Amino acid sequence: MISIVTPSYNQGDFIEQTILSVLTQDCNDVEYVVIDGGSTDPTLDILRKYKGRLQWISEKDNGQTDAVNKGFRIAKGDILGWVNADDLLAPGVLSEVSELFAQDPLLMLVYGDTDNIDDKGNFLYKYPCEEFNLERLPYTCFISQPAAFFRRTLIEAVGYLDADLQNSMDLDLWIRLGFLQKQHPDWKYRYVKHLWAYNRFHPAAKSLRIRETHLRTTAAIIKKYFGFIPFAWIYGIEEMSDPRYDGIIKKSPLNSRLITRSFFKWIWQNRAQPGHVLGFLGRIILSPRKSWKMMTERVK
Repeated sequence: MISIVTPSYNQGDFIEQTILSVLTQDCNDVEYVVIDGGSTDPTLDILRKYKGRLQWISEKDNGQTDAVNKGFRIAKGDILGWVNADDLLAPGVLSEVSELFAQDPLLMLVYGDTDNIDDKGNFLYKYPCEEFNLERLPYTCFISQPAAFFRRTLIEAVGYLDADLQNSMDLDLWIRLGFLQKQHPDWKYRYVKHLWAYNRFHPAAKSLRIRETHLRTTAAIIKKYFGFIPFAWIYGIEEMSDPRYDGIIKKSPLNSRLITRSFFKWIWQNRAQPGHVLGFLGRIILSPRKSWKMMTERVK
C-alpha cells in the first residue's frame, strides 16, 4: 500500500485540487491521510465532502513538520510520500511508483520530475532534478519533495523529519538519507525522468512568504552536515534584502554591489574552511566563462 500524507493549514483555496490529484490516481491500493492544524477557512468543509475516501484529523499541532510526522505514524502503507495542501500529484504517478517498488526490493527512495506552477496552475519553470549524489546536496536540493516516495523502513531508520525544523526539513531529510545509504550501500535511490508532481508558488506559500528564513535555515543545515556554505545560498540571502525580489519568481538582476556583498559574507561564513574557499575561487579562475554562465542562469 502507498500512503500519501498532506499537512494542511488554511489552504482552502487549493486543497480540493490537491485532494483530487490523489483520489483520482489509477492505483487502487492507496491510503490518503490529511493532517490539518485547525484551519479556520473552508478547509474542513472541503475535507468533509470526501468522508470515507480519505482519513483526516484537525487539531492544533506544532507546524508542518509535526503534521507530516504525525501522518506518517498514522499511515499504514509500506510506501510513503507527502504532498503539501497547495501542491499536486501528476496523473498516473502512484501506479508507476507502486510498480517500481514491487520490481526491486532494494529500491528505498524514488523521485521524479516536478513542474513549478503559479496560483492559477500556469507553468513557471521545471524543478532542477538530478541523479542522487550526496556531495551535490550542499549546492542544490535536487529532489522535489512532492515527487519523492520512500519505504517506511527507510523513514523509520532515519528517524522521521527533524521536528525542530519548520523550513528545509525535506533537504535535511535527503541529506540524512544520503549518509544513511553509506551504511547500507545495497540500498538504491533512483531518479525517474517522468513528470510526477506540480509544486505551487503563490504569495501565501511558506517558501515565498518567509523566503529569507527558509534560506538561512538551508544554509545552517548545510553547514551542520558539510562544514561549509556554498556561495549561491549566501547570494540568495543577500538578495532578500531588497523586498522587490523573492529569489524564485522575481529574481534580482546581477549587480556588482550584490555580488561583492555576498562574496565577502561568503568568505566570512567559510573562514574555517579554506579548502572550500580556495577550491571555489580556483574554479572561477580556471573556468570564468562557465562561472559567469552559472551566475546568469541564477537570475533568469
